[in-house]
Amino acid sequence: MSKVISFSSGKGGVGKSSLVTNLGCLFAQSGRKTLLIDGDWNLGKLSILLGARPQATIDKVLRGEISLIDSIEKVRENLALLAAPSGKIGFEELDAATRNGLYYQLDSLSTLQDVVLLDHSSGIHWGVLQFAAAAHQHVIVTTAEPTSYTDAYAIMKVLSKRFGIRRFGLLVTMSESQTETERVIARFGEVVENQLGVRLQVLDIIPWEAKLAEAIRYQQPFVERYPAHELTRRLRRICGELDKLPLNVSAGLRFFSSEQPPLDLG
Repeated sequence: MSKVISFSSGKGGVGKSSLVTNLGCLFAQSGRKTLLIDGDWNLGKLSILLGARPQATIDKVLRGEISLIDSIEKVRENLALLAAPSGKIGFEELDAATRNGLYYQLDSLSTLQDVVLLDHSSGIHWGVLQFAAAAHQHVIVTTAEPTSYTDAYAIMKVLSKRFGIRRFGLLVTMSESQTETERVIARFGEVVENQLGVRLQVLDIIPWEAKLAEAIRYQQPFVERYPAHELTRRLRRICGELDKLPLNVSAGLRFFSSEQPPLDLG
């Protein structure tokens, strides 16, 4: 059965899609069959970051033109992509029947992948969070800026209160001062755990790196462009931390599991 890891952020511009792309490449390089799902169906980004030109996108699946399995394209050895279009309907706008049909099709992938990374659109749209709640692990991406971690708190509040998610991983990006960021995030973690009654594990505080922007301009994952860079080594360690992060057992949705069918979310 695949392990499904959800990546969410309350605020855009925190580098979430770049993280998902690079972590996916590293999982694939380790020999695991890895699937990236671009859940931002209004403004798909993963294909751009990978330098891929997918022939099929998720909107064709939603229109019933092709099956989900036929929409997945191999983009690297052991790495596949379920791409999103730009300027199309978002997941948060789908009706319950369409969402549930998609859940059933996602379940069919369980024997084909080892790791699935979900890159959600930013924000706390109800439909997006319902999709996020179906995952086995939940990673929140934020910066140390108040507008970013306040939105991150809001995501964890909804996922914990509504869907029973009790454990989160936290990735902090674009840090310009390790000491100051550690201080801010330590305080933030105390508030989260005390107010929400959840476990929050800081997976890493990632420093600001100018070469990330360069890799994006060249539409090449950072870990491929700079395989010996310290940031690549840090990202590889994050993969190891994700391997150790326990799976969530919650009252929320589950796909990639035959234990229960998708619920009616209407």
